[in-house]
Amino acid sequence: MALDVSKVRYISLIRMEGGESVLNIPYAELTVDPDLIAGFVTAVIIFAKTPIRTIRKAAYDILIEVGESVLVLLVVDPVPDEAPYREKLNRILEQVESEHGDKLKHFEGDIRRFREFALDIVREFPFSSVDLDLVPIRKKSGVRIPFRVGAVDHDLEQIESFINGKRTVAEIMDLIGFSDDKVMALISILDRYQWIDFKARLAEDDILVRADCPKIKLGTLQYRREDIEEILEKFDGTRKIKEVAESLPYDSRVLLFLLNKLVDIGCLTVKKD
Repeated sequence: MALDVSKVRYISLIRMEGGESVLNIPYAELTVDPDLIAGFVTAVIIFAKTPIRTIRKAAYDILIEVGESVLVLLVVDPVPDEAPYREKLNRILEQVESEHGDKLKHFEGDIRRFREFALDIVREFPFSSVDLDLVPIRKKSGVRIPFRVGAVDHDLEQIESFINGKRTVAEIMDLIGFSDDKVMALISILDRYQWIDFKARLAEDDILVRADCPKIKLGTLQYRREDIEEILEKFDGTRKIKEVAESLPYDSRVLLFLLNKLVDIGCLTVKKD
Protein backbone atom coordinates (compact mmCIF):
# COMPACT_ATOMS: atom_id res chain seq x y z
CA MET A 1 0.00 0.00 0.00
CA ALA A 2 1.29 3.48 -0.91
CA LEU A 3 2.37 6.00 1.68
CA ASP A 4 -0.04 8.88 2.32
CA VAL A 5 1.88 11.98 3.43
CA SER A 6 -1.36 13.64 4.57
CA LYS A 7 -1.41 11.15 7.46
CA VAL A 8 1.90 12.42 8.87
CA ARG A 9 1.60 14.76 11.85
CA TYR A 10 5.03 15.05 13.44
CA ILE A 11 8.58 13.71 13.18
CA SER A 12 11.27 13.99 15.82
CA LEU A 13 14.87 12.89 16.30
CA ILE A 14 15.58 12.10 19.95
CA ARG A 15 19.02 11.48 21.41
CA MET A 16 19.11 8.12 23.12
CA GLU A 17 21.46 8.88 25.99
CA GLY A 18 19.87 12.08 27.30
CA GLY A 19 16.41 11.97 25.76
CA GLU A 20 16.71 15.43 24.15
CA SER A 21 14.77 16.23 21.00
CA VAL A 22 17.44 17.48 18.61
CA LEU A 23 15.14 18.07 15.64
CA ASN A 24 11.36 18.42 15.49
CA ILE A 25 9.29 18.84 12.33
CA PRO A 26 5.56 19.51 12.76
CA TYR A 27 3.33 18.54 9.83
CA ALA A 28 -0.10 19.14 11.37
CA GLU A 29 -1.64 20.37 14.60
CA LEU A 30 -1.56 18.00 17.57
CA THR A 31 -3.88 18.09 20.58
CA VAL A 32 -0.97 16.94 22.74
CA ASP A 33 2.30 18.83 23.22
CA PRO A 34 4.90 17.10 20.99
CA ASP A 35 7.53 17.50 23.73
CA LEU A 36 5.32 15.46 26.06
CA ILE A 37 5.03 12.74 23.41
CA ALA A 38 8.80 12.71 22.95
CA GLY A 39 9.41 12.48 26.69
CA PHE A 40 6.84 9.73 27.09
CA VAL A 41 8.28 7.69 24.23
CA THR A 42 11.84 8.08 25.48
CA ALA A 43 10.86 6.90 28.95
CA VAL A 44 8.99 3.90 27.56
CA ILE A 45 11.94 2.92 25.35
CA ILE A 46 14.47 3.24 28.17
CA PHE A 47 12.49 1.27 30.76
CA ALA A 48 10.74 -1.28 28.55
CA LYS A 49 12.04 -4.83 28.90
CA THR A 50 11.13 -5.65 25.30
CA PRO A 51 11.62 -3.44 22.21
CA ILE A 52 8.60 -1.27 21.45
CA ARG A 53 8.10 -0.08 17.88
CA THR A 54 4.48 1.14 17.94
CA ILE A 55 2.44 2.98 20.54
CA ARG A 56 -1.24 3.27 19.67
CA LYS A 57 -3.31 6.14 21.01
CA ALA A 58 -6.96 6.95 20.38
CA ALA A 59 -6.38 9.48 17.60
CA TYR A 60 -2.91 8.61 16.32
CA ASP A 61 -0.11 6.05 16.27
CA ILE A 62 3.52 6.60 17.24
CA LEU A 63 5.99 4.66 15.09
CA ILE A 64 9.50 4.28 16.50
CA GLU A 65 12.81 3.16 15.05
CA VAL A 66 15.80 2.99 17.40
CA GLY A 67 19.49 3.28 16.56
CA GLU A 68 22.69 3.44 18.58
CA SER A 69 22.64 7.16 19.33
CA VAL A 70 19.19 8.34 18.23
CA LEU A 71 15.61 7.23 17.84
CA VAL A 72 13.28 8.44 15.11
CA LEU A 73 9.70 9.08 16.17
CA LEU A 74 6.81 9.47 13.73
CA VAL A 75 3.32 10.54 14.83
CA VAL A 76 0.85 9.47 12.18
CA ASP A 77 -2.89 9.03 11.79
CA PRO A 78 -3.81 5.33 12.04
CA VAL A 79 -2.78 3.61 8.80
CA PRO A 80 -3.60 0.10 7.55
CA ASP A 81 0.02 -0.64 6.64
CA GLU A 82 3.03 0.70 8.53
CA ALA A 83 5.60 -0.83 6.16
CA PRO A 84 6.11 2.10 3.74
CA TYR A 85 6.41 4.52 6.67
CA ARG A 86 8.91 2.31 8.49
CA GLU A 87 10.98 1.90 5.33
CA LYS A 88 11.45 5.65 5.20
CA LEU A 89 12.04 5.92 8.95
CA ASN A 90 14.83 3.36 8.67
CA ARG A 91 16.46 5.28 5.84
CA ILE A 92 16.34 8.44 7.97
CA LEU A 93 17.79 6.53 10.94
CA GLU A 94 20.66 5.08 8.90
CA GLN A 95 21.50 8.48 7.44
CA VAL A 96 21.43 10.41 10.71
CA GLU A 97 23.54 7.74 12.44
CA SER A 98 26.05 7.87 9.59
CA GLU A 99 26.27 11.67 9.40
CA HIS A 100 25.68 12.72 13.01
CA GLY A 101 26.20 9.63 15.18
CA ASP A 102 29.45 10.86 16.74
CA LYS A 103 28.04 14.32 17.43
CA LEU A 104 25.01 12.78 19.10
CA LYS A 105 27.18 10.52 21.29
CA HIS A 106 29.33 13.49 22.32
CA PHE A 107 26.48 15.94 22.59
CA GLU A 108 27.32 19.44 23.85
CA GLY A 109 23.79 20.82 24.00
CA ASP A 110 23.73 22.72 20.69
CA ILE A 111 20.88 21.40 18.54
CA ARG A 112 21.34 24.03 15.81
CA ARG A 113 23.88 21.85 14.01
CA PHE A 114 21.13 19.33 13.24
CA ARG A 115 18.68 21.74 11.58
CA GLU A 116 20.01 21.17 8.06
CA PHE A 117 19.07 17.50 8.37
CA ALA A 118 15.42 18.59 8.19
CA LEU A 119 15.64 18.61 4.39
CA ASP A 120 16.70 14.94 4.39
CA ILE A 121 13.62 14.10 6.45
CA VAL A 122 11.32 16.12 4.18
CA ARG A 123 12.77 14.32 1.16
CA GLU A 124 11.42 11.12 2.67
CA PHE A 125 8.19 12.69 3.97
CA PRO A 126 7.25 15.77 1.90
CA PHE A 127 4.79 18.14 3.52
CA SER A 128 2.36 17.59 0.64
CA SER A 129 1.92 15.68 -2.61
CA VAL A 130 2.71 18.30 -5.23
CA ASP A 131 0.99 18.12 -8.62
CA LEU A 132 3.78 18.20 -11.24
CA ASP A 133 1.52 19.94 -13.78
CA LEU A 134 0.84 22.95 -11.56
CA VAL A 135 2.72 26.24 -11.85
CA PRO A 136 4.14 27.54 -8.54
CA ILE A 137 3.86 31.30 -7.94
CA ARG A 138 6.00 33.15 -5.42
CA LYS A 139 4.29 35.21 -2.72
CA LYS A 140 5.67 38.40 -1.19
CA SER A 141 5.90 36.90 2.28
CA GLY A 142 5.28 33.73 4.20
CA VAL A 143 5.94 32.10 7.56
CA ARG A 144 9.50 31.81 8.85
CA ILE A 145 11.03 28.44 7.97
CA PRO A 146 12.74 27.30 11.21
CA PHE A 147 15.33 25.14 9.47
CA ARG A 148 16.19 27.58 6.65
CA VAL A 149 19.92 27.62 7.41
CA GLY A 150 23.13 26.74 5.58
CA ALA A 151 22.67 24.30 2.70
CA VAL A 152 18.88 24.30 3.10
CA ASP A 153 18.79 28.07 2.62
CA HIS A 154 21.02 27.76 -0.45
CA ASP A 155 18.83 25.06 -1.99
CA LEU A 156 15.64 27.04 -1.32
CA GLU A 157 17.19 30.09 -2.99
CA GLN A 158 18.04 27.94 -6.00
CA ILE A 159 14.51 26.59 -6.35
CA GLU A 160 13.03 30.08 -5.85
CA SER A 161 15.15 31.41 -8.71
CA PHE A 162 13.42 28.94 -11.06
CA ILE A 163 9.90 29.87 -9.92
CA ASN A 164 8.74 32.55 -12.35
CA GLY A 165 4.98 31.93 -12.51
CA LYS A 166 5.32 30.24 -15.91
CA ARG A 167 7.13 26.95 -15.33
CA THR A 168 5.37 23.88 -14.00
CA VAL A 169 6.91 21.84 -11.19
CA ALA A 170 7.86 19.19 -13.78
CA GLU A 171 9.65 21.79 -15.92
CA ILE A 172 11.56 23.08 -12.90
CA MET A 173 12.64 19.50 -12.21
CA ASP A 174 14.05 19.23 -15.72
CA LEU A 175 15.97 22.52 -15.49
CA ILE A 176 17.39 22.82 -12.00
CA GLY A 177 19.68 19.80 -11.78
CA PHE A 178 18.39 18.57 -8.40
CA SER A 179 17.00 15.07 -7.91
CA ASP A 180 13.22 14.79 -8.26
CA ASP A 181 12.72 13.99 -4.58
CA LYS A 182 14.76 17.04 -3.57
CA VAL A 183 12.68 19.33 -5.79
CA MET A 184 9.47 17.87 -4.36
CA ALA A 185 10.77 18.40 -0.82
CA LEU A 186 11.81 22.00 -1.44
CA ILE A 187 8.55 22.88 -3.19
CA SER A 188 6.58 21.28 -0.37
CA ILE A 189 8.54 23.33 2.19
CA LEU A 190 7.74 26.58 0.38
CA ASP A 191 4.10 25.51 0.16
CA ARG A 192 3.91 24.45 3.83
CA TYR A 193 5.30 27.79 5.03
CA GLN A 194 3.13 29.82 2.62
CA TRP A 195 5.85 31.23 0.36
CA ILE A 196 4.16 30.00 -2.83
CA ASP A 197 0.76 29.40 -4.35
CA PHE A 198 -0.10 27.21 -7.33
CA LYS A 199 -2.07 27.77 -10.48
CA ALA A 200 -3.03 25.49 -13.36
CA ARG A 201 -1.63 26.28 -16.79
CA LEU A 202 -4.34 26.99 -19.30
CA ALA A 203 -5.08 24.34 -21.93
CA GLU A 204 -6.80 24.72 -25.30
CA ASP A 205 -9.83 22.79 -24.07
CA ASP A 206 -10.39 25.01 -21.05
CA ILE A 207 -13.53 27.16 -20.97
CA LEU A 208 -13.09 30.66 -19.59
CA VAL A 209 -15.66 32.98 -18.08
CA ARG A 210 -15.38 36.75 -17.98
CA ALA A 211 -15.24 38.19 -14.48
CA ASP A 212 -15.70 41.71 -13.18
CA CYS A 213 -12.34 43.43 -12.94
CA PRO A 214 -11.52 47.14 -12.59
CA LYS A 215 -10.34 48.89 -15.74
CA ILE A 216 -7.21 49.88 -13.86
CA LYS A 217 -6.14 46.24 -13.95
CA LEU A 218 -6.47 46.15 -17.74
CA GLY A 219 -4.23 49.20 -17.85
CA THR A 220 -1.38 47.16 -16.41
CA LEU A 221 -1.26 45.05 -19.57
CA GLN A 222 0.80 46.26 -22.50
CA TYR A 223 -1.97 45.77 -25.03
CA ARG A 224 -4.59 48.08 -26.52
CA ARG A 225 -7.67 48.15 -24.33
CA GLU A 226 -9.90 47.76 -27.41
CA ASP A 227 -8.16 44.49 -28.29
CA ILE A 228 -8.45 43.19 -24.74
CA GLU A 229 -12.15 44.08 -24.60
CA GLU A 230 -12.71 42.25 -27.87
CA ILE A 231 -11.04 39.15 -26.46
CA LEU A 232 -12.92 39.30 -23.15
CA GLU A 233 -16.27 39.53 -24.93
CA LYS A 234 -15.60 36.20 -26.66
CA PHE A 235 -15.54 34.31 -23.37
CA ASP A 236 -19.12 33.70 -22.32
CA GLY A 237 -18.59 30.41 -20.51
CA THR A 238 -19.61 28.22 -23.47
CA ARG A 239 -16.62 28.24 -25.83
CA LYS A 240 -13.26 26.54 -25.44
CA ILE A 241 -10.04 28.53 -25.75
CA LYS A 242 -9.18 26.88 -29.06
CA GLU A 243 -12.60 27.83 -30.47
CA VAL A 244 -12.11 31.46 -29.46
CA ALA A 245 -8.56 31.45 -30.83
CA GLU A 246 -9.81 30.32 -34.23
CA SER A 247 -12.21 33.26 -34.35
CA LEU A 248 -9.55 35.89 -33.58
CA PRO A 249 -6.73 37.23 -35.82
CA TYR A 250 -3.99 36.62 -33.25
CA ASP A 251 -1.12 34.19 -32.98
CA SER A 252 -2.36 31.38 -30.70
CA ARG A 253 0.78 31.46 -28.54
CA VAL A 254 0.49 35.21 -27.98
CA LEU A 255 -3.21 34.83 -27.20
CA LEU A 256 -2.56 32.04 -24.69
CA PHE A 257 0.08 34.18 -22.98
CA LEU A 258 -2.38 37.08 -22.73
CA LEU A 259 -5.15 34.81 -21.44
CA ASN A 260 -2.88 33.59 -18.66
CA LYS A 261 -2.27 37.22 -17.72
CA LEU A 262 -6.00 37.94 -17.71
CA VAL A 263 -6.61 34.94 -15.46
CA ASP A 264 -3.80 36.05 -13.14
CA ILE A 265 -5.32 39.52 -12.63
CA GLY A 266 -8.83 38.11 -12.19
CA CYS A 267 -10.49 39.28 -15.42
CA LEU A 268 -11.08 35.70 -16.57
CA THR A 269 -11.70 32.54 -14.57
CA VAL A 270 -11.61 28.90 -15.58
CA LYS A 271 -15.07 27.34 -15.67
CA LYS A 272 -15.28 24.37 -13.35
CA ASP A 273 -16.96 21.16 -14.45
